[in-house]
Amino acid sequence: MPPRRCAFCPAPPIGEAAVSSWRDDPADVRRETIALCRKHLLRLRKAGATGHLHRGLRYKEGFW
Repeated sequence: MPPRRCAFCPAPPIGEAAVSSWRDDPADVRRETIALCRKHLLRLRKAGATGHLHRGLRYKEGFW
């Protein structure tokens, strides 16, 4: 089994988060569960409804 790491960086994850991700149109959403480190989990939660931009995709916590 490969070592676990954050979906956005090489840091070890502290937990998993259910996220919605989209590129341009929030109606075109992809839903997935990703492992996140503390830094990125906090950034995702701070972003709120607008989503956290990372490498061209916006991520929002939750599937709704």
